[in-house]
Amino acid sequence: MQSAEGSTSQASLIQVLAHPDDDLYFVNPDLQRALEAGHRVTSVYLTAAEADGRNIDTRDPDRLDSPPDYEGYAEARQHGLRAAYAAMVSGKRESEWARDVVSFSTGVMAERSTLLAAPHVQLFFFGLRMVDAQHGFAADVPSARLATLWTEQATAQLTLIAAESPLRRPQEITRDGLLRSVVELLHHTRPAQFWTMDPDPLHTAWDDSRGPTSSDHQDHTATAQFALAALEQYIAEGGTPPLVDHCVGYGNKLWPSNLTERAWDEKKRVIEVYTSADGHDCRHRYCGDRQLSDGSDIRRYGWSTRTRYEGGTDWLHLQADGRLAAYAVLGGRVAVWTESVPGGGWDRPAFLPGAGLTPALSVAADRDGGVHLVGLRRTPGPDGQVDVEAVRMWRQAHTGSTTPWESLGNPNERSKDWRRCREVGVPEAVVDPSGRLHVFLRNFGSGVSARRETGQGWGAWEDLGGRGMQDCLTAVLKSTGRIQMLAANRTGGVHWFQEDVYGPYKLQDGVTSADTDAWRPVGGLTPLQIGRNRMAVFYREEESGEVMWVRQRPDGRWNEHVERLGGHGGTGRIAALRQLTDQQDVVVLARRSARNRLSVAVLAAQGREQTPEWVDHDVLMARPPALALDHAGRVVVAVLGTDSRLRVMRQNAPDVTAGFGPLTVV
Repeated sequence: MQSAEGSTSQASLIQVLAHPDDDLYFVNPDLQRALEAGHRVTSVYLTAAEADGRNIDTRDPDRLDSPPDYEGYAEARQHGLRAAYAAMVSGKRESEWARDVVSFSTGVMAERSTLLAAPHVQLFFFGLRMVDAQHGFAADVPSARLATLWTEQATAQLTLIAAESPLRRPQEITRDGLLRSVVELLHHTRPAQFWTMDPDPLHTAWDDSRGPTSSDHQDHTATAQFALAALEQYIAEGGTPPLVDHCVGYGNKLWPSNLTERAWDEKKRVIEVYTSADGHDCRHRYCGDRQLSDGSDIRRYGWSTRTRYEGGTDWLHLQADGRLAAYAVLGGRVAVWTESVPGGGWDRPAFLPGAGLTPALSVAADRDGGVHLVGLRRTPGPDGQVDVEAVRMWRQAHTGSTTPWESLGNPNERSKDWRRCREVGVPEAVVDPSGRLHVFLRNFGSGVSARRETGQGWGAWEDLGGRGMQDCLTAVLKSTGRIQMLAANRTGGVHWFQEDVYGPYKLQDGVTSADTDAWRPVGGLTPLQIGRNRMAVFYREEESGEVMWVRQRPDGRWNEHVERLGGHGGTGRIAALRQLTDQQDVVVLARRSARNRLSVAVLAAQGREQTPEWVDHDVLMARPPALALDHAGRVVVAVLGTDSRLRVMRQNAPDVTAGFGPLTVV
């Protein structure tokens, strides 16, 4: 395929998914924001998604009396998807598409649909079959699924031709053929953002002989494996590493909902265009996916849009030389942006050694102005196995030199079962007063494990307890030298703390659940010290997305009343920074708004109940924001845009009344 032409104001986004509708359920509203911004969007669907071939509502008790029509149902799903995209881009579901065939160097052919009113929007369908007894095939017919192709249990897989496809004959696609074709699509689109599904979903049950019952669809998981392997090949061949996100699938229903009713209504309207349940006059033989019909509310997994590896807000740091540095994972590699001079412009990003990292990274400052970078590394093995381990790199303060990535292992490694190890969560790291690193992460049992450095090296993994933890841990070193770590489970905020410096961790539940008028936290909690021995915690409320805060009393108890700070809607963590001077004591907050834009507010750290004014800025964000004080004590806000470029905004003076300067693209 021919490469994309030159540079363009449109950011390029590619998403590699299993089925037509995965993006509507698991990526929206982020996809719609990208389409509204005019981004170049390339959506790739690996399977035909023909299921049992009956385009009849699954709630219809007589549906099995109808014969299967696999080609027709595959066509209906494609047609509904095109209508949904047209509605998102232009508001007109009937907007016309061109359908043609694309051939890759492997000999593999795929159908391409191009929206004529917006040719930068393209859909690619590979059409791999879903053949097994579950979908109506006889028990003696060999199973052919994307997972068996990935693990090479099947040497090739047959495709299905949708009823009105320009493709004329089925083909057999090998594992390498599919992989290489996706690599060529990456070279063609040169994406700044890369979306796919969760490669390591949580289990909902475990059997010692059969292993896990996954919270997600097997095609979603296999698609993520193919997507990651293709991305690694693309980068090895000179491709620019993009921002990567893995969207959670069916597992969304296990956690509090993070979309507002308004956001879900917007998402649901698009789904109902896809399912032909939007009340339009259907004059096409294959209007849409009627298996789902108007039942999208039944499937709670659409009520949230979250990533498997949610990023934190600790990625902007002041170095010992007075320059700020920002860190992010691009295509499995750590990129670093650094100020040219303190308070001045920024250099282009440099990549640190190493690869294979998941998208989120914890950046823990040491005592001298250096940082410890802690993340998860995935190493694929034979037969679909993968090793997942926590890793650490130390970037030294004055030289900027780095140590090689060091494996910290996995709290579930004693089981000697890679399936248990793959489910660990995103690490969170903090440095204690002696300069030693403490690392926390969610374990296979959805509790929390920790590992800390000692004078003799790394200690053993400690089980800190907890259960049903959301995968958003945040740790902080208080001025008293004690570490606190906070997270949210399915009912509220949970708090681990040290009574003594270097002491053991104790668990305190109920940080946010005492107030019966507030819903549960969704996502991560952001702790901030606002007194000598007092903390405040900021988080988003379930279903409203509103920013909440709860304050700690000097005796360590948490206020029973949780205060509302506005900022309705949006997803991702809240960034919070205290600015304490002789003239003021304020907290600066930054968040991603309901429209995925940067929104900033200022709050009196010691004030009574207050609702700050949120000021929005026109940048489409791909990650939670970060805040830091620069060499002159001015607040700096940093965000990563959907074009994978860094943007920074700086106070005009170290005083909130001075306001912020413009948002600058690095």
